[in-house]
This record gives sequence, C-alpha cells and structure tokens, in this order.
Amino acid sequence: MYTVKVISAVVVLVLMMALGGGLGGCTDITGRGPAPLERTVGTEAQWHLRAGHVYCMRGWLGIFSTGMDVLADKIDKNVGAPSVSVADEEWLRLREWLVKEKNKGQIHEPLVLLGHSWGADDQIRVAKYLKDAGITVDLLVLIDPVTPPPVPTNVKRVYCVYKSHPTTDWVPFWRGVPVTVENPRVTPLVNIDLRTADVGFDTTQVTHINIEKSDPVHDMVMKEIEKTCPLRSAWKQESVGRAGQGDKGTR
Repeated sequence: MYTVKVISAVVVLVLMMALGGGLGGCTDITGRGPAPLERTVGTEAQWHLRAGHVYCMRGWLGIFSTGMDVLADKIDKNVGAPSVSVADEEWLRLREWLVKEKNKGQIHEPLVLLGHSWGADDQIRVAKYLKDAGITVDLLVLIDPVTPPPVPTNVKRVYCVYKSHPTTDWVPFWRGVPVTVENPRVTPLVNIDLRTADVGFDTTQVTHINIEKSDPVHDMVMKEIEKTCPLRSAWKQESVGRAGQGDKGTR
C-alpha cells in the first residue's frame, strides 16, 4: 500500500509540473535542458555528409523514449544528416522555432519529423502547424503512435512502424496504432505492423516501451531517412538545377 501511494504521489507531481508548464515546453522535467535545435542549421549543419534537418521527439513529457536520443545520434553521425533529440514537452517550442528559422532562410533542406508514442502524435501536430505556415515536411516517421490525428497534406511522405496488440489496443495509451492521412492522393503512407509483417527480424519481444530502442527498428527508420536526405554533394547539384529552372520549390 505504501508503494502504491508513493507511485501515485509521483504521478500526481509529474502531472502538476507538466500542467504548470502548459505541456508546451515551459517546464523542463527531463533534467537535460532545451534541445540544441540550432545544431541542425547554419554552419554546423553544413559539415554533415547529408542535407537535411531531422528532429526526433521522445514520448510523454519527454521522460520516456530514451531510445530516441540514441536514434538521433545515429542519424546525425552514421547517416550523416543533422539531427537532434527533442523532449515531447518541447513540441510547441519546436514548431515555433521551425517557422522562425524558415523565415530566416535557415530551413531549406529536407525536413524530417520523427517521434515515438505521444511524441509521434505531437509531431503530427507540429506538421499541422507548419502547414498553416506554408512549410512542407518531406518525411514524417512515426514509431508506435498512440492517438494520432490525421496527417496533413503538407507532408510529402509518411512512414509508420508500430506493433499491434489486439487484446489491449482499445486502451488509448501504451499502444501502437496505424496512422491515417487527410488525403491519400497527396501523401503516400506506409504502415508497418511488426506483429504481422515480415521485417526480417524477431519482433516477439518488441513492446511499446522498447520499440524505439530496437536496433532493427532504427535501421528501418534510417533507411527511410537516407531516401529523403541526399548526400550534400548531390543536394547542391539539385539546388543548382532548380535555381537554373527558376523553381524555388516549397522549401
């Protein structure tokens, strides 16, 4: 009984802290401070092998989904695309920052939003905000989204990896579900259920709390990012071609 009371008190405290910050990035309960978003733009980003801006969002309140930190580091160093991990509580900060940097001319390479659990849900909300600002999202990667809204039409492509649990998926938390898009003719969508799909590795031990830590899942995600974030040398050539044709594109 004492243990239950302690756990309950901790949960209430966390909720109070979150609500006190408006769930919008004002309260930091992760202990790691604001994500260094500026690392993905400007001079520092130009040293990366691939062109792009990649933002990997943790799950609820930013205190879960630590595998997203590892994945962001892999994308940054192994894939070679500028990438940072962002706490879910920072989703409002991220969307405002992206609009500001876009208006400054700093967001001009492929934009990738990636999230796990409620962080996946909130990345869809970030994409919706960017749509209202006239900004395109080149790739949206979702890992075990929980209560995802439809993906807006400014997203060029959606890649969702989840694992269904038919007996418990009626509960709207600690689950993974497929996503939908507002217009399938505009936004190509891939939903991969690790429970039923043949993905080349054993998925029996994959759960909602470890799916974002899975190396094979990381590999699946990184392959998709490589498709979207070209080598910087190729991106520069494409940019020259677009400029020559007078096509400024949507970025």
